Amino acid sequence: MNIIIDYGVCTRCGLCSRVCGSKRIIVEDDGRPLKLIEAGCNDCGQCIAVCPVNAIINTRTDMNEYTEMVDPGISFDQFSHLVRNRRSIRNFRKDVLKQEHIDKLMQVVKYIPTGSNKQSLKYKFITDPDILKKISNSMASKMRIALKLSESFPVRLFMKKKKKSSASRLVDIYYREGIDTFLRGAPCLLIIYTEEKYFRIPQWDAGIASTTIDLAAQTLGIGTLMNGYFVELATRFRSIRKLAQLKSNQSVLTAICLGYPAVKYKRAVYRRPLDVKIL
Repeated sequence: MNIIIDYGVCTRCGLCSRVCGSKRIIVEDDGRPLKLIEAGCNDCGQCIAVCPVNAIINTRTDMNEYTEMVDPGISFDQFSHLVRNRRSIRNFRKDVLKQEHIDKLMQVVKYIPTGSNKQSLKYKFITDPDILKKISNSMASKMRIALKLSESFPVRLFMKKKKKSSASRLVDIYYREGIDTFLRGAPCLLIIYTEEKYFRIPQWDAGIASTTIDLAAQTLGIGTLMNGYFVELATRFRSIRKLAQLKSNQSVLTAICLGYPAVKYKRAVYRRPLDVKIL
């Protein structure tokens, strides 16, 4: 068994059984918790984290990771300001993203929740200017191809005119004015991908990961831009995936442009009122 319980320390509180998501820990008649079967345990660590007397260990995990909870000292107002201050950055300085900042972002995202505790996400930081330029060029080229295809029947019936106009403008500006409208001149492109085929759960996990990175980046003075164009084009065109050194079995989930902002915003922006219903 991977879960070992020290009954000499255990207080029979039953908390480990209550928080076990897979219900593999039961409580016997005498109050002792018992790991029923090993199959189905995904090493989530909930039983260890909740135990008030440190009576449980998991032989498949690093027990040094189970550190004491720390009050982050963040109020709701402070968190609200962090969310409201966040802006999509499309003007970056040329400065290379510091390795220490990359390490800190990964240190935080390591602890996001993942479906069934699969932890299947992988992260690729592309900082080589030559590779970034090739990716941007390829994105513009493939977008131009996609726009030409959209003129054919019946494809044009399924592509909204507004979306087509927006994409066309990005391509026109890229080739006419030489402005990078695809990676926005960011010194780093972060690709979040997976090799796991587990329903659509890795996609949801990637959403949590990208949001966590997005907010953590603000505390380090790093600007971010979610790049859906890269995800869509990389999914459809093998040549872009090849430039990013992605294998055929690796699915791109999200992509984020990272860098130090060249502009500083002074005010939060307007958002429409939310549509909220409580049943």
